[in-house]
Amino acid sequence: MPYTHLRLQDQGEVLVTYFVSGSIIDQTVIEQIGNELSDVALEAAGNRKLVVNFQGVKFMASAMLGKLLPLLKRCKNDKIKLKLCGINSNLMEVFKITNLNKVFDICNTEEDAVKSFEKRGFFG
Repeated sequence: MPYTHLRLQDQGEVLVTYFVSGSIIDQTVIEQIGNELSDVALEAAGNRKLVVNFQGVKFMASAMLGKLLPLLKRCKNDKIKLKLCGINSNLMEVFKITNLNKVFDICNTEEDAVKSFEKRGFFG
């Protein structure tokens, strides 16, 4: 399925999602990204592991955070493991102010996120 605002890359059992734009502030674009993220969750249902990479995103309206919560809910319902990565310090401040850094599993890099799926202990 072609996406306008997201780019997908399969990495084995992990589906990695990238944002096309470095600035996510337009309300129409945010709505479209929300819809695309919902579709990505459907695609990830087979993989069961999804990484949303914010690398390259410099600016993001707080409304975009509201689009991440339905994604998290859908992933939980469909038993998809979700991780976020590549969040710059400015965006991370927004995650911290809203306490979303405690809600989402956030890794520094894509490599860390992909590897963290493999780090499951005996009971994991």
